Amino acid sequence: MVNDVHARQLAIVQTLRSRNWVPASSLAERFGVTERTIYRDIEKLTQHGIPIQASPGREGGYRLTPDNPLDPLTLDSDQALRLYVLGLVEPADGTETPESRARNAGINATTQEVMRRLTQRIHFDTADWYWRDEGSGHLPTLRYAMLTGTAVEVALRVKGGAQESRLLKPYGMVWKAGEWHMVAAAPSGDPERFRLNLVDRLTLTDLQFTYPEDFVVRDWWAAAMEDYGKGPTRIELHVASAAREELLRLSLKSNSELHDQPDGSLIIVLFADRWEWLIPLVTSYGQDVTVTQPPELRAAVITHLRCALDAYESPSALQPSDESASFRNDDSRLRSTRGRTPRSTT
Repeated sequence: MVNDVHARQLAIVQTLRSRNWVPASSLAERFGVTERTIYRDIEKLTQHGIPIQASPGREGGYRLTPDNPLDPLTLDSDQALRLYVLGLVEPADGTETPESRARNAGINATTQEVMRRLTQRIHFDTADWYWRDEGSGHLPTLRYAMLTGTAVEVALRVKGGAQESRLLKPYGMVWKAGEWHMVAAAPSGDPERFRLNLVDRLTLTDLQFTYPEDFVVRDWWAAAMEDYGKGPTRIELHVASAAREELLRLSLKSNSELHDQPDGSLIIVLFADRWEWLIPLVTSYGQDVTVTQPPELRAAVITHLRCALDAYESPSALQPSDESASFRNDDSRLRSTRGRTPRSTT
């Protein structure tokens, strides 16, 4: 059976689909709870991106925002993803379907039919085409924890194959580059991000927490991504015209520089915390992307390419690879292949 709090919150969303104002008192009477409980439910739903509008007064109440309705037949990808996270368009496990959860939540037959159509027409493939996402199995538990303000205990994989146990307050979930991330904070710490595919175990605790009123996961994530990888090291790349279009799809920082060249090539200037992660990226483009600065990165790329050439030309005389090279022991290769964003349509 679906959790009572989760079921009620899902049913509230369905009730507000009519676009008419629904008073908190009516919602409280319908679901057999106090108006204060309804206020908390509405707050939780809006914190997780459901577009609910409030109006004071006797004729007021709540409704889905008219200029951004949650229309199941015209869902854009962002709205569909919100429904997926709330558990409305994909089964949470192999035994319970969205329709059965709807019945348990008291959702009417018409809405159940809409949800049936959604499960037919919306699917989230939670695996990148070449990276297998191993974190989606935690979504039902994490979704419940966020909606109810329940702390979780996680077992994280760390370097060296060890595990680290952490008690965390989950503030949000983010889907990026083929995998899920959890934004969470320790009991007395600041929010951090955790890749769910590095979480071996995620379990609910008996501890409750109050969601911070001023926290918006979208804003926090944007700031975290802007800061991630920035640093004082100036890196200059010369990009041939053949690679120009693809390199312009890199997720560049606000302090990056682009300089067009008369022959159609491009100079990209980056300011990073370390240059090692660029070795796999630059070498994947061969002669179309070359490093001009700093000298250390240029020399490392040359050495890497020469070793790769030796592996093809004289495989029988190969020397053991330099396993101490930092980009072989961190996430440099992943960063180099996941750092691209879809081309803008604007």
